[in-house]
Amino acid sequence: MKTLLAVTKKNSLKVVLVLTGIMFLFSCGTQKAVVNDAGGAVPQNTVSLLVGAAKGGLVENKDMLELDNVAAVDAITGATKTTFNAGIHSTLNIKGHQVETGLDYINFNQSVGYALPSFAVAGDRDFSFQQLRLPVTYNFQFLKNAQEEPRFIIKAGFSAGFTIAKSIAENGNLPDYDFKALDYGPTFGMAFYPYQFSSQYRTGLYFDLYRGTKIYDDVYHQAHGMGGQSYMKFGIVIQPARLTY
Repeated sequence: MKTLLAVTKKNSLKVVLVLTGIMFLFSCGTQKAVVNDAGGAVPQNTVSLLVGAAKGGLVENKDMLELDNVAAVDAITGATKTTFNAGIHSTLNIKGHQVETGLDYINFNQSVGYALPSFAVAGDRDFSFQQLRLPVTYNFQFLKNAQEEPRFIIKAGFSAGFTIAKSIAENGNLPDYDFKALDYGPTFGMAFYPYQFSSQYRTGLYFDLYRGTKIYDDVYHQAHGMGGQSYMKFGIVIQPARLTY
C-alpha cells in the first residue's frame, strides 16, 4: 500500500467554511448603484457561491489504445464515485463583456483495475485526491430580467488545477506510475436561474465539464488523452442580487 496523504471529511468541511467566509466578506463589500434607462439596477461585478457534486478523475485506458500483444482476456477497468465540490466565483463586467473567475474545490474518488494476464499484471489502484482549481471563462448571457440579470448563462474558457492532498493505495502486481499535481485545459459550463426567491439573493443550478492534461502516467496509459484529468460537476449556485464592488 502506498499512502501519500489521507483525505478526510474534515478537510471538506474546512473548505466549505473557508469559502463561506470569503462569500461573507464579498457580500459586506461596498455596493455602488448602476441604473439603466428604465431606472433599474444593472449588475456589475457579481459574486456567487457554488455547492454540489462531482464525478470523474483520470481517464482510464479502457479501450487498450496503443498497446501491443493484447489478448481478448486483457482489460483495464475504472470506477468513480460521486463526490463533493464547492466554489466561490466572481463575474466581472469588463466593458460589457462578462468574464467569470474564482476558486473551486473538488474531491475525487476512483479505482483503476488491471487484469492483464498477457503481461503478468493484475490488481487495483485506488485514488482519492483533492484539488483547488482556478477557472476563467467568458460568459454568454441570455434571457435577462428587468434588472438586466441573465436567467441562462453559457460559459467557455480555461481551468487550471492543483492537487493539494491525495491518497493512493494498491494491491496486486501493478506497473510503476507517476502522478502529477498540476493539470490544465478547456472547460465548458452553463447556469440557469429559474426564479428570484428573495430580494437579496437568487438561486440557480450549474453544470460544468472539464478535460485537461495528463495527471497519471504508467506504461499502459501512453496513448493520447489517457491518464488525463476529466470531470463533470453540478449543483446549486447562490448569488446575492445586484451585488457590485
